[in-house]
Order: sequence, then structure tokens, then C-alpha cells
Amino acid sequence: MSNPTPPLTELPKPVFADERATLYLGDAVELLPLLPEASIDALVTDPPYGLSFNGQAWDDASGFRESLPHLDTSGMSAPEVFETWCTAWATGALHALKAGAYVAAFGGARTWHRMVRGIENAGFEIRDQIAWLHTTGMPKSMDLSHAIDKHHGVQRTDRIVQTTDHHGVLGATRTVLSKGTPVTEDAARWEGWGTALRPAFEPIIIARKPPEGNVVRNVLEHGVGGINIDGARFADDRWPMNVAFDAGQADALDVLTGTWQGGSLSRKFPIFRFDHKPPTLERPRAFGVSHTTVKPLALMRWLITLVTPPHGVVLEPFAGSGTTAEAAVSDGYRVLCFEKDASYVPLVQSRLDR
Repeated sequence: MSNPTPPLTELPKPVFADERATLYLGDAVELLPLLPEASIDALVTDPPYGLSFNGQAWDDASGFRESLPHLDTSGMSAPEVFETWCTAWATGALHALKAGAYVAAFGGARTWHRMVRGIENAGFEIRDQIAWLHTTGMPKSMDLSHAIDKHHGVQRTDRIVQTTDHHGVLGATRTVLSKGTPVTEDAARWEGWGTALRPAFEPIIIARKPPEGNVVRNVLEHGVGGINIDGARFADDRWPMNVAFDAGQADALDVLTGTWQGGSLSRKFPIFRFDHKPPTLERPRAFGVSHTTVKPLALMRWLITLVTPPHGVVLEPFAGSGTTAEAAVSDGYRVLCFEKDASYVPLVQSRLDR
């Protein structure tokens, strides 16, 4: 039996570093406690949601357990492992952030409560939640009628499914062109039923490391503790709010509501372009590798501006394709990133090099 790898006692050599950005290859749970205490101005991140997305280990309980070798998770359910993992990375973040510094973290609709509990368990104050509404989420629902026919061991001869002959970002895709006719009575009874709604909402948790003393003294002492209202204003100099739209949702709202007080209702909300499959510019590919979950660059820039003091240091523990890194450096912030998967490092570098 081989001996386990001893834990790190200091940060490894970065795989990328310049005056704007530093990128480390490694597990955030292990690396975050190694950062200098109270050295970071804000944390903006799109972490794993604990949904086993597309069968990826980095979003599954198996991957989270790898990050928690010091804990016995054998008796925990997958949601409990995810919450424990969130507590672990948030504890490291609490150590690294300055008193009063903010966290903006995306979550999944089914698991965000576990992430919130983890962040709160680590010692953060939960300050708000931004609802990110978009129109192009893909439903991940089981066709109950078809599944029942399969359960009974029968096939639909008129069912038509088109499968791509190549692997895209999300792997080979299957499109049901015709669901076919139910064969069994049970299947006919459940025709039109599924198991999931189409996702069109992602919560963004806004949390804060407790300030030292009152907020005014904390801001004067540490340079963090407030949110940048004026910097995050949008159309017609409006106050930033805790709902954000993509263009499709905004258009749908205006169709339903018409005009209100002399203009479209959507103008009252910040709007960011979102594509389920972002354009090449926002989904970099390096050495044949692309990332499966990419947020809009404009949205990440807005969040960074909201919670980070000018020229501050932004922490992104889950760099992925590098959207947060590009958003930070493009607006004059410094960014410090961690990424566990070496295959994604060239993606981050390609973002920073352009």
C-alpha cells in the first residue's frame, strides 16, 4: 500500500504569472489556506455545483471526496459531501480574504442551499442573492413514457433519434426528432410526462467576511467592506439590483408587459448577453480542449466591479476556462487563480494572452 502524498506546506510554483495574473495548478481546498492571511480583496467564482454535470468527476461527490482526504466521508450522502466540500473551500477563502471582503459565487438551482450552508458554516455572512435569469438552458429531463416502454422491454419502431458523428464541447449529442408512439398501456398513460423543468435561473450568492468593528472603520482600515454602487450602475445610471437578465429574457419580459412608465420594463434591470454555446471568443479551445460551462464575460466583469475595490486583487479558486481571470485583468484588477485540472490551464493562458 503506497503512502499518501503529504500535504503542501507552501504554495507551489505558479504555472503562469505576470504583473496582472497568477495561476496555480492544484486543488483549491489545499491551496487556499496557504495564501497569506487577509491578503485578498474579493472572491468571484463559478465553482462546481455538485450536479454531476455531464458525468464530470470535478462536479461529482467522487471528486469532492478527493479534496477531503482528512475527513471520513464514507457515511455521507452526495449532497452532504458537497456541503462539506463547500465548507472546506470557503474556510480557506475566509483565511485569505481581508476583513469585510465580499464573495460572489454562482450556484445550481438544486444545490445552492448546500453551498450557502457551507459558506455560512465557514464563517461568512450571507448578504444577498442575485438571480441570473437566462433563456437558453437545456432541460435534462427523462421522457417517462419512453422509459416505461424500455422498462417493459419493448422498443418504439417509429422513434427517430439523431446522433452527432463527432464529439463537441458537451460530448456526442443526441436529438430526438420523433418521440415515437407509446407501445404499452403504462407508457401511453404517462405520455408527455418528464422529470425536470428547463433551467433558466442561476443564483449568485453574495457573502461577506465579517468586518472588524463597524463597516466604516473596516473600510478605512482594510479598504473593503462595501459594494461599488456607482461602478455597477447600468442603463440610465440605475442602481444595481439583485436580478440580472440575458437579452432573451429581457425581450420576453417586454413582450409580456409592453411599456411601463413610458419605456420598456426590462430597462430597469441589468442585461448581459448569454449563449448556451458561447461564441468562439468566449469559449476558447487549446490543444483540442474546451470547457463545458462558461459564463458571459460581461456578467463576470459586472460582478467583479460590484464587489472589488479599484485595482484590487480578485481570487478565483476554480478558474475553469478563465472567464473570471479575463474579466478581472481587462478592467485593471489583479487576479489570483487556482485550477485543479491541468488540461484547462492552456484555456486560462489563452484568455490572458489575448
